[in-house]
Amino acid sequence: MKITVINEAAASTSVWSGGTSRQYYIFPPSASYGERNFAFRMSLATSSSEAEAPYSNLENITRHLVMLDGAAHVVHKGHYELDMHPYAEIDVFDGGWESSGTGKVTDFNLMVAKGVHGRMSVIAEDKTVDLGGGCEQCSKRYNRTAFFCGSGSASLVFSTGETFRLDKGALLLVEEMPDASRVAVGLSEAKLVRMDVCCH
Repeated sequence: MKITVINEAAASTSVWSGGTSRQYYIFPPSASYGERNFAFRMSLATSSSEAEAPYSNLENITRHLVMLDGAAHVVHKGHYELDMHPYAEIDVFDGGWESSGTGKVTDFNLMVAKGVHGRMSVIAEDKTVDLGGGCEQCSKRYNRTAFFCGSGSASLVFSTGETFRLDKGALLLVEEMPDASRVAVGLSEAKLVRMDVCCH
């Protein structure tokens, strides 16, 4: 099992039309967000204004989006719109849609390219969770799991005996997971965003 912790200071920051974006992980590592040649990407975005801001066009990319701070009204023109609140709604949508958000917020994104599958959930209480598992969209297994700490701090104790502490703004990525791997999550005024990726 390979475990990597990426702290806020190690994430690369860039500017988008409505604010700033902080990239925590991109795969493969040689990929470029600007060239849209990644298999998957995990990032945090901050909107600096209450005004409506268009989302970047990400054709052929499926996006998973959750609010960490602030409320947003999200519009996917010609499809649907919804109100989003911290750690509540998870919006999964086509990055090629004409989309926009209104509200001064911080959110977390999981982006996956065609042929790659992902899912996102929120952990808001102490629990023991399984890693990996069968992908709902194909016959393979989720082979990468990440936990992002959006507030407070959390402890993660793996079935291998390894223990990690995650503080606000840190992401922990698990790769090369053996079957039947588990992790006990303990939260201290924290909420975690969990992301699973099937990328073979």
